[in-house]
Amino acid sequence: MTIGIIGLGYVGLTLAVAASANGINVYGIEVNQHIKDCLKENRAHFYEPGLDNLIRRNNGKTLHVADSFPEDTEYDAFIVTVGTPLLEGTKEPNYSYIKSALEAIRKVYDGTQLVILRSTVSVGTTRNVVLPYLAQMCGKSKEEILVSMCPERTLEGKAVEELTHLPQIISGNNTSSLEIAQKLFRKMTPCLVEAQSLEEAELIKLYCNTYRDMTFAIGNAFCIAAQKFGVDGMEAIEHANYGYSRSNIAKPGFVAGPCLEKDAYILINNMPECDSRNFILAARKFNESMEDIVVDWVRERIGEPDDRKRIAISGMAFKGQPETSDLRGSSSVYIARKLKDKGYHMNLHDFCALPEEMRALGFGNYYESLYDACADASLLLVLNNHKKYSSITDNPVLQNTPERKFEILDAWGVCTELYYCESVKIATLGNLTN
Repeated sequence: MTIGIIGLGYVGLTLAVAASANGINVYGIEVNQHIKDCLKENRAHFYEPGLDNLIRRNNGKTLHVADSFPEDTEYDAFIVTVGTPLLEGTKEPNYSYIKSALEAIRKVYDGTQLVILRSTVSVGTTRNVVLPYLAQMCGKSKEEILVSMCPERTLEGKAVEELTHLPQIISGNNTSSLEIAQKLFRKMTPCLVEAQSLEEAELIKLYCNTYRDMTFAIGNAFCIAAQKFGVDGMEAIEHANYGYSRSNIAKPGFVAGPCLEKDAYILINNMPECDSRNFILAARKFNESMEDIVVDWVRERIGEPDDRKRIAISGMAFKGQPETSDLRGSSSVYIARKLKDKGYHMNLHDFCALPEEMRALGFGNYYESLYDACADASLLLVLNNHKKYSSITDNPVLQNTPERKFEILDAWGVCTELYYCESVKIATLGNLTN
């Protein structure tokens, strides 16, 4: 098979590489010059375990990167993988990227190829937006167009493995669409789940991410509720779960990233006003409120900003396990931005994020060493759960002494070695409001 992929960001590139590694001839197009430059060097523009090895193995063979699709090639399918950001203010999905992606196939699309939407969209978008757009583009009737919704559900940090092991959701507007989608994804994974409609496939993706969002919201809500009774919220949840199979309350923490921060809004986008809609939105809003709780805690600890007070923030990527360099939708980034807007000075650190991306944030000084970031700071905020935090030891720059007041917020409770150090003053999300 020969396919074209529009957009070589996180979703598009991992799919392109997985497909090319399984014998599919892949043409990927991308407008971002940095991404194309990285691929010329046989590497991805982000960190993902195992991905660079596959790029080196298949680049120029079954994986081809171009500015536009070659017109002398016959394609079985085109896959749209571009993002669907939310519009500022309204939080409604912005589909301009998807329409631009469809324009990218105009010269090579004649209405006989399958067009697969892999981007996350609100329910009805594939049928009501993409399908008529394609019909108008090629001059065929909507009944003749071949369209599928095959959502992406991989976990950053495990995408290479999951693309070939997770069940793939497929759908189509007719039998031919389903057959081509089945043939394509069968080459990558042995397990396919056939959704009964395009709309069901759209819902499945939104359900998966919104379910996680709401599950984490319960853990966060319970954590804050416990503190209203003077109880450590993280400890209460840990003890409630211990050895009790019917309790699996999520560990409190930040719930963000390029999917979880927006998919609840996409799900309710065209949902009529109802209790379900309000319930989903309330969970999302509660998770967002955790960022302001941290900002308020900073002000309580060190007061109003001045030139002598610096805050070290470590864990800028939106999660630490599985490790990723991805700063998109990171609560750490949002917290740092809010602190900067209030006038605080910051030192930034992350174990995986790319130095050039950290500096480009413009929030403060970037340090490769966590200890260097803390040297002139009054607070350290550890904001993701990278496994390396468990090996941080009682370094002098982390100690709270009469001569130098220093405190740590270990949001995820991962700095395990430091809890045994009497000279370290450390808090968690479980005791922030006590």
